[in-house]
Amino acid sequence: MTLIADAKKRVVLPRTRPGERFDVRIELEGKIVLRRLAPANPAPAKVKVRRRGGFSVGILGKPIDAQALKEALAEFP
Repeated sequence: MTLIADAKKRVVLPRTRPGERFDVRIELEGKIVLRRLAPANPAPAKVKVRRRGGFSVGILGKPIDAQALKEALAEFP
């Protein structure tokens, strides 16, 4: 099977559904291996917006995990 990427570097995989997750591994000689991951069903965050000091601030119903925040920010350049 041959797939062609469009101008936005997207490839449509047959027999997949929107939102499915894949692990991408790039091997030698231009070989790309995709492995389907288990679906993630994260619960949406419930945020209340309050005014504090003249600014709108989002307040979560649970504490923020400092380690998870650090790992998420490490992905950015």
